[in-house]
Amino acid sequence: MLFIACAAAAFAAVDAPALLAEGEQVWARGDAAGAFKRWEKAAAGFAKKRDAAGQSKAVLLQIRACNVLGQYKIARTLLGTLDELAEGDARREAEARAVRGAVSMFSREAGDAEALLLDAAKAAARLKDDALAATVQYNLGLLFDGQRKPEEARAAFAKARSLAKKRGDPTLAARTLKALTDTELGAGEFATAKARANESVEAADALPDGHDKAFLLMAAGRALEQIFRDAPEHDNALRLRAFALHRRAAEIAEKIGDRVALSFSLGYQGALYEFEKKHTEALALTQRALALAQQAQSPDALYRWQWQAARIMAKEGARDPAIEGYRRGVASLQSIRNDIAIRYGNKNARSSFREAVGAIYTELADLLLQRAVAEPDDDAQQKLLREARSTAELLKAAELEDYFQDDCVSLRKQLTKSIENIDERAAVVYIIPLADRTELLVSLPSKDGSPGRIARFKAEPNDDMLTEVARQFRTNVEDRSTNAYLEQAGQLFDWLIKPIEPLLAERKFNTLVFVPDGALRTVPMAALHDGERFLIEKYAVAVTPGLELMEAKRASEVVTRMLVSGLSQSVQGFSALPGVPPEIDSLTKLFNVKDTRRDTAFSRKGVSDDLRSQNYSIVHLASHGVFDRDVRKSFVLTHDSQLTLDDLERLIRPGQLRDQPLELLALSACQTAAGDDRAALGLAGIAVKAGARSAFATLWFVNDRASARIVTDFYTELKDRPASGKAHALQTAQVRLIKDLNYGHPCYWAPYLIIGNWL
Repeated sequence: MLFIACAAAAFAAVDAPALLAEGEQVWARGDAAGAFKRWEKAAAGFAKKRDAAGQSKAVLLQIRACNVLGQYKIARTLLGTLDELAEGDARREAEARAVRGAVSMFSREAGDAEALLLDAAKAAARLKDDALAATVQYNLGLLFDGQRKPEEARAAFAKARSLAKKRGDPTLAARTLKALTDTELGAGEFATAKARANESVEAADALPDGHDKAFLLMAAGRALEQIFRDAPEHDNALRLRAFALHRRAAEIAEKIGDRVALSFSLGYQGALYEFEKKHTEALALTQRALALAQQAQSPDALYRWQWQAARIMAKEGARDPAIEGYRRGVASLQSIRNDIAIRYGNKNARSSFREAVGAIYTELADLLLQRAVAEPDDDAQQKLLREARSTAELLKAAELEDYFQDDCVSLRKQLTKSIENIDERAAVVYIIPLADRTELLVSLPSKDGSPGRIARFKAEPNDDMLTEVARQFRTNVEDRSTNAYLEQAGQLFDWLIKPIEPLLAERKFNTLVFVPDGALRTVPMAALHDGERFLIEKYAVAVTPGLELMEAKRASEVVTRMLVSGLSQSVQGFSALPGVPPEIDSLTKLFNVKDTRRDTAFSRKGVSDDLRSQNYSIVHLASHGVFDRDVRKSFVLTHDSQLTLDDLERLIRPGQLRDQPLELLALSACQTAAGDDRAALGLAGIAVKAGARSAFATLWFVNDRASARIVTDFYTELKDRPASGKAHALQTAQVRLIKDLNYGHPCYWAPYLIIGNWL
C-alpha cells in the first residue's frame, strides 16, 4: 500500500506541468471550468512535490478561471493559499497582492482594491517586472472605470497598453483597447468610443484564432450596438458591422470548437434580429445558442438565452411557451444568483443586479399576471397570482444580497412563516410596477387557517410614471415651508389606495403592510392623502422589504430588556442632535432602563460590549444613521467611530441563532437620500441584515422636539398596549402630532417607519 501511495504521488508530481499545459489548451477553447479542474489537479501535484513556484502558478490560473466563471468566493479562498506560497519571495508576494486587488474589485472588499493594486504597481516597478506591471495597470484601469473616473482609467490603460506592447503581449494590448472603448462609452464620448472599437478590432485581427479573439470581436460588436442605440445619429451601419463581427466570432468559435464563444456569438446575432423584429430568425439563433450553452454547462450563457428565447416568444404572442421559458431562465439564474449579486453589488460595478438582470423577474411576473386574468378557474388563478408574487419576491431577495454583498437573507428565509393568517385585520399590499401598469396584490387572511386569497387590482401608472411622482413627493414632503407635496400625495393615493379601498372597507382592515418597490421605498406611505385625511389617520402603516424576508410572529411581550444609547454632540463632521438627551431621558424613565450610554460613553466598544453581554428585546440607538448606495458607507455614528451594518449583524444576529431574536431595532435619526432607490435598500433591509424581527427607523431625521415627542409617544403606547402592535403604536404617535398645529406638516412625523414585523 505504501508503494502504491508513493507511486501515485510521484505520478501526480510528474503530471503537474502537463496538466498546466493541458489546462491552457482547454482555456483557449473557452472551457474555463475544464481548465480550472486541470489547474486544481496541477496545484495538488506541485504541492506534493513541494514545488512552491509551480503550485503558485497553478493557483494563479485557478483564480483567473474563477474570475471568468464568477466564482468569487472560491477565488477568495484560493488567495489564502497564494499568500502562504508567496511568503519570502518578493515577486510572488507582489503577484499575490496584484491578484488580491483584482479579486477585490468584484467582491465586498472592493474598497481595498485600489490600495492593493497601487502597492503591487510599486513592487512591479521595483522588480522591473513589465509583465506584472502591465497586468496591474490594466486592472487599475478597470477599477477606475468602475468608479466613474474616466481620466484615471484612460491613463492606467495607456500605461498597460504600452507595457503590453513592450513585453510582446498582443492579447493584453487588445483587451486594453476593448476596456478603453467601455470607458469612452461610459463617459458618453461616442466618437472616441467608435474609434477605440475599430482599433480593438484591428488588434484582435492580429491575434491567432482563439477564445480571446472571438470574445474581443464580440465585445467590439456590442460596443458598436450601444453606440448605434445611444448616440444621436443612430447610424445603421454600426449595427450591420456589429452583426458582421458576431458572425466572424462564430466562425472562429466553430473552427476551434469553443462552444461557449459560439453560444454567445449566436445569441448576440439573435438579439440583433430581435431588435429588427425578425422574430423567426431571432428565435432560431437563440435556440441554437441555448443548446450550446447547455452542452457547455455555462449557466451564465444559459439563463441569458433562455430569457431571450422567452422574450421573443412573448412578443410573438406565445404566452404559455414564453412563461415556461422564463421559468427555466429564472431557475438557471437562481443557481448563480449570489455570485451575480456580488458581481453587480459592489461599488466598482457599472450597474446593479436589478439594472442588469432584474427584468427577467418582472417580465415573468407580468406574463403570469396576464394569464391569471384570463384563467376561469379560481384555484388556478390564485396559484398564478402566488407565483407572480413569489417571482417578484425572488428579485427583492437578490436586491438585498446585491446591496449587502452577502446572502444574509438566507438565514431569515428559513425562519419565515406565512404572513397571511397572523393578523385578520391587516392587509398586505404587494406593489409590482410594470412597463405599462402597476399591479396591486392584496393578501387576505383566512379564518380557517388555509392559505389566504390574493385580490388583484390594476393601477394606471407604469413604472416610470410611478417613479417620477414618488421622487417629487419625497422631495416636497421634506419641505416644511410648503404644501406642494399634497399634489403627489393625492396622486399616489389615487393610484395605490383608491382601487383597493372598497375591499379594505368590506374586510374592516385597520392595518396596511406595504411591500414597496423601487422609488416607493424612499417615500413615507403614511403621508398619502385622500383630499381630507392622511393615510395614517385611517390605517396603521408598516413596510417590509419582502414577505419571505420577515418572521411574522406575535411577540408575547415586547419590552423585557431595553438598551437605550445615543449621541447628541457634534462629532466627525456631523451636526449635534439636541433632541437626543430628552429622548433618552424619557425612555429611561418610561421603562426604568439601566443600560444607557451617552455621548463619550456611546463608543464603538461600549455598544459592542453591551450587545455581547446581554440579550435585549429592544435596542434603541439615537444617533445619526446614514444609508448610502454603497453599503460600506452605511453606518450608525458613535462618538469615536461608526457601527457598520456588518457590525450590527455581528452583534445582534447571534441572539437569533439562539432563538432569542431582537424584537425591535430602533434608529431614531436615520437619513436616506431622496431619489436614491439603492440606498433605500439598506434602510428597508436593516432588520433582515441585523437579525431583528422589526426596525423602527426614519427616512430623514427631524432635529427638534417633534422627534422626542413621537419617539416617547410610540414607546408609551407600545408599553401600555403591547397587544396592539408596533404599527398601531406608531400610528397613535403620528396622529397625535398631526393634531398639533405646530407639527402637523408631514416633514415632522412622516419619516418614521415600522419595517418588518408590524405586530
